[in-house]
Amino acid sequence: MSDDYVRVLFKLEKADEDYPPVDYERLWARRLEPGLFEIDNIPFFVRDISAGDVVSAGEGEGEVVFSELVRGSGSSTLRVIVFDAAQVEDVRRRLQELGCSTELNVSKMLGVDVPAHVDLQAVRTWLMKEQSSGTLEFEDACIRHE
Repeated sequence: MSDDYVRVLFKLEKADEDYPPVDYERLWARRLEPGLFEIDNIPFFVRDISAGDVVSAGEGEGEVVFSELVRGSGSSTLRVIVFDAAQVEDVRRRLQELGCSTELNVSKMLGVDVPAHVDLQAVRTWLMKEQSSGTLEFEDACIRHE
């Protein structure tokens, strides 16, 4: 990865004692100018941030720490847990067919990027069908589609 890329640190707020299971998440970002970064991966636990968003962050003491959202990308982020690890690749393939990108965290959790040009309702409809069949569970992490 080039010197233009850094890891931006996000402090996570816990919804309860156990979730999220970590206190911080670091997202890859491309440096646009001093203190300004474009997020370049899909968050697993950070809320209200999506791939392509531009954020400001403070730099110092070896860390780049998130300050605020400067400009949203228009992409939305979803989180998916696939209950059977053997079905993860099928779920990823179907999401890709719908126009989404995914990143895998551990064996059954997916971060899903829904670009602005993709029909979010079609993606959510398919996920709701799969959720009602017991294949997976999903949640909205950052909805930017209008």
